[in-house]
Amino acid sequence: MTTTTTHTNGQQSEAPDLPTRIFAQWGLPHTVTPRFGARLIQEHHRLHFLSDRASLVGELVEEAIDQLEIAFPSIIKELEGKLLTGELDAQRQQRITVQHAGFTCEADSLGSHGYIYIAIY
Repeated sequence: MTTTTTHTNGQQSEAPDLPTRIFAQWGLPHTVTPRFGARLIQEHHRLHFLSDRASLVGELVEEAIDQLEIAFPSIIKELEGKLLTGELDAQRQQRITVQHAGFTCEADSLGSHGYIYIAIY
């Protein structure tokens, strides 16, 4: 059975007050906003970034996004150095903090054996 509703005299069904959003937050859980979060894949002492495993929480101004794009490779290199020294360990949950170009990056494997979760603000 098919039901059809016809709106007459300019009547329409009410739209919800707030749009429905399905939003996956990637990265290290954090209370700071705005922030950039991502789940990096660890391969030995290298970290790989996948753009579909990243998200922005809150609103960053375009200038801050541009600055983060410039600083991001250096932040990743610094995290890779922490993997080499054992300060960042894929098998042990321990949050570390690195700072670069005015950004703070917190990182932790959360004991995941292959992923590094980051929050940059």
